[in-house]
Amino acid sequence: MKRIMLFIACMALLGLCNAQRGYRITGNLGQLQQDTFYLVVPNLNGTVNVLGVSILKEGNLEFAGQVPEPVMATIMTSDRQGMIPLMLENTDYSVQIGTESIEVKGGVEQAVFNQFNTLQREAKKQQQKLQSDMKTAYEDANQMRVQALSGQAQKFMQDMQKRQTEIVKENANTSTAAYIVLTCGLQAPVEQLQELYNLLGERAKNSVYGRIIAAQLSELGRVAIDKVAPDFTVNSPEGKPISLHGIKAKAKLVDFWASWCGPCRAENPNVIRLYKRYRDKGLEVLGVSLDDDKSKWVQAIMEDGLPWLNGSDLKGQASEVARVYGVRSIPFTLLLDEDNRIVAKNLRGKELAKKIEELLKSK
Repeated sequence: MKRIMLFIACMALLGLCNAQRGYRITGNLGQLQQDTFYLVVPNLNGTVNVLGVSILKEGNLEFAGQVPEPVMATIMTSDRQGMIPLMLENTDYSVQIGTESIEVKGGVEQAVFNQFNTLQREAKKQQQKLQSDMKTAYEDANQMRVQALSGQAQKFMQDMQKRQTEIVKENANTSTAAYIVLTCGLQAPVEQLQELYNLLGERAKNSVYGRIIAAQLSELGRVAIDKVAPDFTVNSPEGKPISLHGIKAKAKLVDFWASWCGPCRAENPNVIRLYKRYRDKGLEVLGVSLDDDKSKWVQAIMEDGLPWLNGSDLKGQASEVARVYGVRSIPFTLLLDEDNRIVAKNLRGKELAKKIEELLKSK
């Protein structure tokens, strides 16, 4: 009987120890100028919660504590010049200086986050190269090169999205998978975000990031296909108000773009051809610019010869219209019928022409 009671007591103590176990982060950052580091969790409003402070001793770093659930955290200096992201959960971590960056090793969540980080670094390098090549092609007025690079950029983005989706599928019940969907999926239309959210397991959906996605989906559901597009008003370059619902047409193409967006400018000639072909049959186009510099916006309209209605609130990427419509990247288009119902999103080339043709013939 005493042995049984002793066994029960030991098991209870073990359970208490496991329940109280938190995270421990150790590592060596070498000879750095900064000697004080902070472990912080970013808030949605741009502020941070400080979880701990570590003063380096001979380059050694250490944090310890507990978190109620896995959460994205950052080890950073007071001036934010040095920042080390990690997916924090209650386990042990090691921080090491790697060949290309500072590497963090930890539990299951961190392993998934490391896969995502590697993909992000690869994407950043490729994007920088494409942007540099695109700038050179524009300066040389090489339209064929611009078109080719635009196609490469689109293919590259599709490949990155596919690989990100694979990481989510393979780790569907982790908080990190929900974080990846939140980070990358919010750049996509609501329908695609919903598809990504549906890939998550219940644990991931109930995580802090899963709950944020669910709230976003609820808000963005207002601009899903088959919904009536919310009305908005933007000003023309001359200062004349343009209301979306005030435009009378059998089909309306709302085109979100900007003067600084290379792929948008590359797509403009295709939209011009469609506009000339279908305008007399009932098509109208409204270009909504995400510029914040009026002179650059107007110059781009003139250079590209955009013959349709153009409007902007000149708030750049903080545009309220873009927020309401869930525009996370451009070019972004919506095709509406004469009752302002959304019938398609982000169609290009022959697919867009076919849909416009169908829409005009049905009226």
